[in-house]
Amino acid sequence: MSHKKIELEECSPTGFRNLGEDYINAFVTFIDILGFKKIIENDPPDLINKKLDAMAAFSRQPQRRLPGYAHESALPIVIQFSDSIIRIQPDTDSDELDIASHFIGELASLLLMQGNLACNGILIRGGLTYGKVCVRSGRIFGPAFNRAYALESSLARYPRILIDEFLAQNSDRNPIVSKIGLTTWQQIYSDIFEYLYRSEDGQWTIDYLTQMYFAEGPEDTSGKDVLVAHRDSIKKLLKNSINASSDEPKAKIRWAANYHNRIVSRKFSKLSDEFDRNRDSLIIDLDTYA
Repeated sequence: MSHKKIELEECSPTGFRNLGEDYINAFVTFIDILGFKKIIENDPPDLINKKLDAMAAFSRQPQRRLPGYAHESALPIVIQFSDSIIRIQPDTDSDELDIASHFIGELASLLLMQGNLACNGILIRGGLTYGKVCVRSGRIFGPAFNRAYALESSLARYPRILIDEFLAQNSDRNPIVSKIGLTTWQQIYSDIFEYLYRSEDGQWTIDYLTQMYFAEGPEDTSGKDVLVAHRDSIKKLLKNSINASSDEPKAKIRWAANYHNRIVSRKFSKLSDEFDRNRDSLIIDLDTYA
């Protein structure tokens, strides 16, 4: 009896989807949860699963900049193993969905993921790049996957999502510039860099807190509520890290606190002054958690 060969097809952003035998161009992000080893040591399995489910749910959000992103071919592919997420956003050749729109849409999706998780006590780090990958039946490999993993594992270190340096360059080394031209790139440059900032070590990093403040949320949630939730979440993590046996977890959480303080001081100083007058500072006093 002959048996028909069955190919697995991805029918949703979280299922299996074959994108052919060859490499495709895509934005690839590798993300994991900071301190997951400690989480496993301290939390029961049901709570760990809730955190992993939340991470997976936020990572599956499609880009929402254009109506065409609702089409299945434009949906992100998400692969999860343990606390690691690989998000692949294929770059289509459609005129409506050009590479620049994909890039901006991917930044927006990632910052919403990171911001929502941070406000709920889950800090992540990652790396976003662009290049060639092969995606087939839940399997991924290729130069862009290797690079995204290197950004996350070797360079990110702190709770931040790094953007590969070439994606911010005004040259043909940037695939966006080479595809849309320098003139068009310069016209949209400011739109892209609204999502980014330079970290103290010179790395381009997603500025999720600023964008979360201005993002449309539930009617009963304001930008002020987002800043307060982020502050309180980081303070709780700092408090829980005081008795940590290693200094590394403390350093990473303190980095998140410094990021919070830097953004509040630079971009929301009037709001911060209002909180100070009410004796409820938006700034995190790191000396309290030394």
